[in-house]
Amino acid sequence: MTGRRILATLGTAALLAAGSAQAASTTPTVTQLLDAANAEYIIGGVPAGMHAFKFLDVPVTYTDPIDGVAASVWVTPQNQLIIAYQGTTGGENIILDPAGAAAQVITDIGIFLADTSAGIRPAAYGDALDFAKLVVSMAATEGYSTANIFVTGHSLGGIEAAYVAQQTGLGGIGFEPTGLSTAPASGTTGTNFVNIVTDGDPVANFCSDLAGEQPFAPPYVAAGGKAPHYGWIVVIGNAADQATLSQDVAKYGDGNVVDAADVLADLVALLLEFHLPGVQAHDLGVTLSPSAAVVDGIGDLNGPVFNAANDTIPQLIQQAASTGKLIQP
Repeated sequence: MTGRRILATLGTAALLAAGSAQAASTTPTVTQLLDAANAEYIIGGVPAGMHAFKFLDVPVTYTDPIDGVAASVWVTPQNQLIIAYQGTTGGENIILDPAGAAAQVITDIGIFLADTSAGIRPAAYGDALDFAKLVVSMAATEGYSTANIFVTGHSLGGIEAAYVAQQTGLGGIGFEPTGLSTAPASGTTGTNFVNIVTDGDPVANFCSDLAGEQPFAPPYVAAGGKAPHYGWIVVIGNAADQATLSQDVAKYGDGNVVDAADVLADLVALLLEFHLPGVQAHDLGVTLSPSAAVVDGIGDLNGPVFNAANDTIPQLIQQAASTGKLIQP
């Protein structure tokens, strides 16, 4: 079932009430959530062991050609639902939908502007949220409670997943999302949502609650500021790469055109090195399925491994806390 503009019938209050139970429940694993996020980059991609969620025997998906929101819904072997939002360009899908890829880039620009201008909400946020609400409503007719519905995505998809979690209380993992300038809905705490941030990635570090990309990013404020991440942050990778990011952006804003061009070139290089999902898979000990070299074979695949592949969300939080990789909301 596809659509461009969707009106959901289930209120946010109902989502919040049930979503809060997720923190103590069994959740999908890191591998399952990253597989679902990565499948959105691959033509015909299906996460390992999962099948499409159907309503009236039609797979439930979403595509908006105006703002580039695209998403699929998957059923895990444990009979849980994962709403997976697509990242920028759609990976291989750019071949099938170049206009959608362009719309996603425009949305990215809007998101970066929103992170520094409180109160601005890109249209993609609302569409991603409406789709999640519709999925919850459909799933209820099939016997699924919100305690068994999760969100995920990488990059732009991770940002949309984080926003949906912030507004509904649904749990999940966002891989390399920026911070959010939007306010959480009343009652959401983020205790069941995790942001995976790789040291040195200029996208995930565009936020106010991690020190690394200022002054390009909003001013740093521990656990706050103008654009904090929603939920927990688990930092992976090598701290030296975060120092490199800080050094590269330190030249930003000095009025020197050459320096500004250098910063842009450096950020693009760091993005290619640390942002793509193959890097997160390596650093988390995940063997991606599905996988495509054009998406997953690019970047630094030699970083330190934080083996969280089989962790549920609570286990990921606990392991990260015990190893000093966790930043609490």
